[in-house]
Amino acid sequence: MKILREKQYAAFAANAKTLDSLRRNEVSYVPGVFEVAKVIILSKEDFEKLSEDVSPEYPFLKDNREIMSADPGGLFRCLMVQAEGEKENMLIAQGRDTLYLGYGRDYRSVDLQGVPVERIALEEPKAYREHAVFYYRPSHINDLNGQNPLRPVPERQTRFQVEQVVVLCDEQFRQFQETGLKDDQIFLFDYSDKMWFDPGSLCWHCVLVKGETGKEGILVDAEGYSYARYAASAPDCDRLRLQDIPVHYEHPARVPEQKKTRKQKEPER
Repeated sequence: MKILREKQYAAFAANAKTLDSLRRNEVSYVPGVFEVAKVIILSKEDFEKLSEDVSPEYPFLKDNREIMSADPGGLFRCLMVQAEGEKENMLIAQGRDTLYLGYGRDYRSVDLQGVPVERIALEEPKAYREHAVFYYRPSHINDLNGQNPLRPVPERQTRFQVEQVVVLCDEQFRQFQETGLKDDQIFLFDYSDKMWFDPGSLCWHCVLVKGETGKEGILVDAEGYSYARYAASAPDCDRLRLQDIPVHYEHPARVPEQKKTRKQKEPER
């Protein structure tokens, strides 16, 4: 028999940055019903660090993105984050593009029956790279990394957004870097609709071409052609925003096997 629980209400602030702003009521709130999907317990030091700048880039928020939701005026499915041994807590919910924070004085006033609890160490958010220098019609990787003194002045450093990832086997990627930038590539032709420059926002929408095992890649806007008409170097693909970006593995590159990871969880409350 399903037990019906009483609705729990809270106020949430969109894109609030600090716990202090919630404590002092310095933000604009929207009301809603909330459900706690998981309790996250941090050390006191980590909780203090998080409370000074609640960035959506924290890895634990990304890891729990699928269990959070936000419907202003409706239902918020959220994480409850608190320091070890403390009653005060933050409620964190995430919509499509917005992080919502709520303030709780005492977790004991919230129905947490059956809610999983996880103790974690706070990992620092990544410093993502959002700008790159694009070069016109490069012929070699050295044309993109400043090692060719004969190259003309590049396009200015501009914002970019990856719309598609293409993974080549390492040997194919090496050939693409060294001899293939000016050659027609079927994978650039296939994703020609994913590449364009937006003059209004000064943003390159591009395809990221990378190898199977290395961190480096090349950002490409073929501008309607099948070769790298404009390209930029991406030395570390781990610093690019690639969540939810579609990935294509060009044969013979293979989709990697999923590795199962285990997280230590506390018993449910």
